[in-house]
Amino acid sequence: MTSSTSPTTAPAQPGAGGTESIYRYGRFHRSPTFAPLAAAAPLAATAVWMALVGTSPSEWLSALGFLGIALLAGYRSAGTLLSTFRLTEDQLVQERPLHATKEVPLGEIRRVFIGGMNAQIYASPGPEPDLEFQRQLEGGDELIEKLSGLLPEGAEIEHPSGELAGRLGDRA
Repeated sequence: MTSSTSPTTAPAQPGAGGTESIYRYGRFHRSPTFAPLAAAAPLAATAVWMALVGTSPSEWLSALGFLGIALLAGYRSAGTLLSTFRLTEDQLVQERPLHATKEVPLGEIRRVFIGGMNAQIYASPGPEPDLEFQRQLEGGDELIEKLSGLLPEGAEIEHPSGELAGRLGDRA
């Protein structure tokens, strides 16, 4: 049986040929997502208590402001650190809780930038990546290696540090 946080290979969904590989962030990297959410309950309780005991609105509104910041931080980190990446023979998909799913057809990828901490996938001509993931993703370097083997002929791979050059062959 495979762990839910490790890369796995499973039958592809209907309509996609072959197999798909699934990648997630490990438990250690997902844990910061829950810290702001854990802070939300005491902040909410404090704001309610302050409102009930007759504290001035300017004081308990500050507690509500901190609650809003905690919820926003949890929401933003959940979209990244709780993501699941699925690589099939024809697309890379990022499924994110509370966010829209991002899909990048492999045939449309123009450039892949592999930095020290992250990988950025460019399919459209704009300056912003169409999909991005941190290399701390469990099996992240394996995902990069598989992805590089599935890229179209003209796709460029930028890898300034070169630490994966042996794994990427002549593509880097």
